[in-house]
Amino acid sequence: MKVVKSGDRVKLLCEAKLEDGEVCYRWDKENPLELVVGEGSFFPAAEEKMINMKEGETKTITLEPDEAFGFYMEELVLEVPKDLFREKANLREGTRVKITTPSGRVFFGTIKEVKKDSVILDLNHPLAGKRIILTITVISIG
Repeated sequence: MKVVKSGDRVKLLCEAKLEDGEVCYRWDKENPLELVVGEGSFFPAAEEKMINMKEGETKTITLEPDEAFGFYMEELVLEVPKDLFREKANLREGTRVKITTPSGRVFFGTIKEVKKDSVILDLNHPLAGKRIILTITVISIG
């Protein structure tokens, strides 16, 4: 029976949940997760723990924040002037915004608070600081 090795292309069923059971992401039979193990296109710590799994095998992997979306960093919460946004921008608490710098780099943030002349913007990933629990089933190796 085949087992997963570094460099193998695999198809997976995968569900990513938070500790409270909330599902963040799900790849199912109609839309499986496909990746090359060891390339780091998924979570490298999870890819490493897939090594030696067999086709049809299911494994639950818990990723600490530093293995998933990183630690929450207060320094990534910034107060920025409202006039940096387009005039018709939907500036409401909880809105995700795309920011393109003059050099062309793209960042995403979440509006935490809207003030009279400014916006409190959180540039952390929404899942930063959270443990992610993955349930992975190997569909195919090859």
